[in-house]
Amino acid sequence: MFAVAPLSAAVLLGCTAPPAEIDGHKPAQPAAITSPEGVRRPPFTFSREDEALLDEVQRGAFNFLWSAADKNTGLAPDRASKPDLCSIAGVGFQLSALPVGVERGWITREQGADRAILILRSLDKHPEIRRAGFYQHFLHSPSATVHPEGPEHVVSTIDSALFFCGVLTAGVYFGGEVRERGDAIFARADFRFFLGENEKEEWKRGFISLGWKPDNPKDPAGPGKLLPYYWIDTGCEHRLVTFLGVCAPDKAHGVDPVLYYRLRRTLGTHPASGPVVWFPYSGALFVNQFSHCWINYAAMGPDDPASHGFPPERRIPTDWWENSRRTVAIHRAKSIENPERLPTFGENAWGLSASDCAAGYCVPGVFPVHMPMPGATPKIDFATESPADNFGDGTIAPYAAGTSIMFDPTSSMNALRYYRSLTQSDGSPLLWTDPTTGGYGFADAFNLGTGWVAADYVAIDQGPLLLAIENARTGLIWKIFHAHPWVHEGMARLRLSKP
Repeated sequence: MFAVAPLSAAVLLGCTAPPAEIDGHKPAQPAAITSPEGVRRPPFTFSREDEALLDEVQRGAFNFLWSAADKNTGLAPDRASKPDLCSIAGVGFQLSALPVGVERGWITREQGADRAILILRSLDKHPEIRRAGFYQHFLHSPSATVHPEGPEHVVSTIDSALFFCGVLTAGVYFGGEVRERGDAIFARADFRFFLGENEKEEWKRGFISLGWKPDNPKDPAGPGKLLPYYWIDTGCEHRLVTFLGVCAPDKAHGVDPVLYYRLRRTLGTHPASGPVVWFPYSGALFVNQFSHCWINYAAMGPDDPASHGFPPERRIPTDWWENSRRTVAIHRAKSIENPERLPTFGENAWGLSASDCAAGYCVPGVFPVHMPMPGATPKIDFATESPADNFGDGTIAPYAAGTSIMFDPTSSMNALRYYRSLTQSDGSPLLWTDPTTGGYGFADAFNLGTGWVAADYVAIDQGPLLLAIENARTGLIWKIFHAHPWVHEGMARLRLSKP
């Protein structure tokens, strides 16, 4: 999703052994990550007042993805302040937002289909922006070519995966040329090209690389090499990339379903959550949200790693919706605890995630503590790092708690109402621009301690906020995405229950 180097560099960190005891005792490994009885699952029912606020929030996010798009190519910008810079991940959210715009009556079906066709035609014109069917992370919006001054020149597997989700969603919804072009785009994606088959260390070998980098950025179609960093764990990005690899219609391009269950499931715990599977290289909330924008884990219940040869001590059966619900609880609890006494955090201001901040771009996050995993092999079955919480400078991104509406609708609504209520000294909204007059809703982030408010809007923050709210209200994106036959086939290969 974001610049490849900062995230992937975490695998170079030194390892420390997980603690043998937590709070003076050794917690027992659970049989599975499952929801307690009585936990509500989406779609949820909201009050009339909540529905009205959600309409406003979604409309603002949609306005950005629709109105800020380039007129020549249809591509939404990565951020409002740089209209000529496009993130292929943002385009995935943009394409998925079009059905929401149609169903909510903000655009016509013809307008949505025309925009999708323009986007896909624009991207099809330039083979140099692809490698093995995957796309450069950043593009030049007006031309749909590689941006000459982009922040990085990398073919990104996760950013392409987010794009592919949008392609499949728009294709199912609009049909016709959108479906034909979209299916062709996904069919040529060669996931096997990115497998790190030659890695010397077993715990890295055979997983999908984060991307491919050309030797010369000015020659993106020329020689290059795979990045030596891999999707190894079970954060949302890891699972989404690997899930799509299993869904590939061409077996020569697809990955073995076993790879999905090879992804490590590191166990941790926190008083607010109980046992939880967690990702050690980023405690940002988005790594537990993004795959849920399309994959309906809420309807599946726990998966069954044993069906692909992994015993419970190595891969605990996990209900990924419940796991994200628990992670949201950790984020909210630590924001309320607020050990650094940062002014922004509190009961209704929570959720640390990647966003703009006063220093530029920040990726704070929090973690549970390790749980012992008897019978499992360090590095191969679980990560051994013990990272410390990072509260950043106290900046909060509204989309973090907003996107969590798929897991904890009550706390999410309370946060959205609170963010909407914040005002400046003159009584005008602190974070809000009115969608009914073309505004984009919430600012990307804010910090009450310093008075800083982001002046920008970011596609990969607006997009998940819009889709998550729609899924929480109607399940629309889940229904569309899972209607694609290649997604059906991938689910069957993984032996996951169909929503």
